[in-house]
Amino acid sequence: MWYKKKGFILLFIILSGTIGCKGLDILSNMGRGQVQGKNNNIFNEGKTYIRLEEVKGTKGSAKAILDHPKYLKKDILTSVLSSIYFKEKGITGWGKEQNIFQESELLQLTPHITDAFIRALPSQYILVNSNYTKGKGFFKSEVYTIFGLFISNDKLNVVFSRIQYEDLVGKGADNVFGETGQAVFVDPFSITQNPFWKISLRSDQQFKTGHSNWLIIDLEEGAFVSKEDYEKEVALGKKQEEVNLSGATQTVSGSQPVIVQQMSITDQLLELKELETTGLITKEDYELRKTLILGSKKEKSIKDKFNDLRKLKEDGFISDTDYEHKKRDILEENDHSESEKGKNIKEILAVYLELRDEGFITDEDYDYKKKKLLKEF
Repeated sequence: MWYKKKGFILLFIILSGTIGCKGLDILSNMGRGQVQGKNNNIFNEGKTYIRLEEVKGTKGSAKAILDHPKYLKKDILTSVLSSIYFKEKGITGWGKEQNIFQESELLQLTPHITDAFIRALPSQYILVNSNYTKGKGFFKSEVYTIFGLFISNDKLNVVFSRIQYEDLVGKGADNVFGETGQAVFVDPFSITQNPFWKISLRSDQQFKTGHSNWLIIDLEEGAFVSKEDYEKEVALGKKQEEVNLSGATQTVSGSQPVIVQQMSITDQLLELKELETTGLITKEDYELRKTLILGSKKEKSIKDKFNDLRKLKEDGFISDTDYEHKKRDILEENDHSESEKGKNIKEILAVYLELRDEGFITDEDYDYKKKKLLKEF
């Protein structure tokens, strides 16, 4: 067992008061050391994962204790997580207050967390390990935020064990706090505080008694919806997103068609700059998105697209898996693009041959495109 016998009693005392259930024996193990079934994995990309963990009773049996499943609105979850702040302790004392989550993290995580709340049983909580890479060369590091979530008495509980924890990449040595890579994961429910960071409370937040890493958050009215309303909202959101991207005409049932206009390049840049100025996105996020917006004015060559994609991977914004998926999209999109119109097969193959020689695509990718072009020749 991962926890010692004393840990069983301590965790039972700590959690039995917060979850607010009668006569419950809770938590001999809520994190590491459990065998995960395939159905418990909600999302896994690189070192980032979201999965369901069983709440274990002290007598070895799971108890139905949590308000799951729940249909929690994605925009409300995003708003709640973006309102959680913390301070780091440095050599000169506590640093300035900052968001725990970057905007890019929330864009990736919140859809899958809301999905997890739908799929969670009353005996399961959600474990999240968020990972991204920052810096370059010798200063390259991997950042981890590890936390558990569950809903009890219609309140959101968020329990942290790591907040923006930096683990040096490939250094083969202990980090500044004397922890090795093996010690990156720490079960959120196994600790009550961390000496190197502290969470800054807001008016709708409070700590679990005896904890400074466990937030109990009041959710606004209407945070939860019925299954039917949730599915309608998701469907409407997808439809609206498609319309916004295309700038097409949308017909709302029982009304006249509505023309949804795309934002101009100038308006997009102004809005993006405001997000950076107010601290909602980082300077790196700003520069990346600015490049994407400016690049949307005209069609880029396929080599330019692959150069941009490679830079995203090298700078740690996307993983190798992301690169491979997007690479396939670029190859498919280029089949009937303007850049290939008017060119003969020899000219087109020369472009893909150059991409292969420079390592943007593999031999298999080149052969795939060659066979496709020959078939259409």
